[in-house]
Amino acid sequence: MRNLESKGILVGYTALVDQDKYGLPLTVFVHIRLERHSDECIQSFESGIEKLDEVMECYLMTGNSDYLLHVVSQDLKTYEMFVREKISTIPGIAAIDSSFVYGRVKRNMAFPAL
Repeated sequence: MRNLESKGILVGYTALVDQDKYGLPLTVFVHIRLERHSDECIQSFESGIEKLDEVMECYLMTGNSDYLLHVVSQDLKTYEMFVREKISTIPGIAAIDSSFVYGRVKRNMAFPAL
């Protein structure tokens, strides 16, 4: 561990929390498409997303979506309020497409050996 730390490979430590027991059982993957790809639009979106605690991860994507968000929520009603009151208020979004997770098949927290 110390060797990995000294090489800068380990960048931090975390605890795994049971999402259901914590009270956020709903997982949603949200595809976002921006209206424009200007620096101003990108900056506005990315700084807006940084402020949202419900967004666990945000990825810049290729393909039909510009971003993919991993979002957690208490339930559908809470997620609807999140979209209406938080995501939709970020300027420059052209489309929001939500996919709801109804089961996890695999979760691996370790990288494969090289």
